[in-house]
Amino acid sequence: MFRRHWSGLPKDPSFPQDLKALGYFVNDKDEVRLIENPDFYFKYFLSRNSRVNDRQRFAFNSLDRIPLPLGTAPSQPHVPIYASSDLGLKPRIVVIFGEPVQALGILAGRVANGPGGIDKGSMVSVVRELAKQACSEHDKQPPGVVLANPSELHWWPDGRRSVTVSAAQALPLPSAVHRGYKYVPGVYTVPGNEDPARHVDYVFNHVLKSLAADDAVLSLVAVGRSCELVTRFLDVDKNWAVWGKRLSAMLLLGHIWPDDNLENAALKDFLAKRTRAYIVSPEPLDAPLAPPSGNVYQGISNLGCPSHSSSEPMHTETILVRALEPALKYLETVAHTPNYENLPIIVAEPSPQVHDESVEDSWDNLPDDMKPPVGKVNQDWMQGQVDQLRSQGETTDQVQPGDSNGSSV
Repeated sequence: MFRRHWSGLPKDPSFPQDLKALGYFVNDKDEVRLIENPDFYFKYFLSRNSRVNDRQRFAFNSLDRIPLPLGTAPSQPHVPIYASSDLGLKPRIVVIFGEPVQALGILAGRVANGPGGIDKGSMVSVVRELAKQACSEHDKQPPGVVLANPSELHWWPDGRRSVTVSAAQALPLPSAVHRGYKYVPGVYTVPGNEDPARHVDYVFNHVLKSLAADDAVLSLVAVGRSCELVTRFLDVDKNWAVWGKRLSAMLLLGHIWPDDNLENAALKDFLAKRTRAYIVSPEPLDAPLAPPSGNVYQGISNLGCPSHSSSEPMHTETILVRALEPALKYLETVAHTPNYENLPIIVAEPSPQVHDESVEDSWDNLPDDMKPPVGKVNQDWMQGQVDQLRSQGETTDQVQPGDSNGSSV
């Protein structure tokens, strides 16, 4: 009888948490490159073993992370956030809720770890752009900034820090064949921040209430699913009663949720007049696409606010990367303009397509041998062919290596 010791299991892959030790450097274009081959960016697929790849990415993404709010004991469960040091002195504060699937401070990993560089693919570019703005027409200091963290809500006791749900799958294990940790509420959660919705509530009702001035106006930015989380929070009457009067403007990036389920009339009015959505679209940057009621011709739902093009045709995570300047400029314009209201967007019905008979004529004139074959197969005949192939497969499976009819390798 054989017995396997724990020590006999393959070791879990381990990587250093240092950029140079991982084999990377940052070039003069702020791009992460391989030291051994500077033509390549971050290399995720180190091995065919996905566990090795996940562990390397986990080490790569854990560089220079500072836990906030300040004063929390490092050994206690906490969620890191970023906030301006003089937040309480700022008359205007921009609060940013990133995607719940992105690590804190990351806009798009495909940009931060590749073409574009770290600054462009992270919140560094956002904070840098906000530093160029003024709080108001009479106060030229830049607005305060709060970077919320609706993603890193899984507490890692051994590492004494919180990680994203995806990063939790790459935490160190006793061996490479262990299936992972069993999720235990209270052990792997942070009080008051158990999920993204509770984190949004905590940022408003604890962080902003404690750190921001009572008369500071707020400009909100939400990305991806955070759009739904923030609007649902504000749709609650008691929340709107506290925060509605302090809101200056709001940006919803990658917003796709219709306003059908919203019940707060004041919030709906705010969405229509002082909120703008930037959505995935191949149209030119900042092109108006739909009013709050939507645009049936482009498949845009009734989002409750005007929709503009981000010029990003595919990925929600790169919307703010592409639309950074006009999007943040909108927040500043609203903050500097008393009684601001969004300009109306008129949806024009597309011109009807003209029937081109020349296309049909060219098809008719095409030789038969150049047209793709189109036909209809008898269902009974097709079923017979399938049964025949299945029977042949079963016969092949029954042939043993030693049989005279079998093939040897």
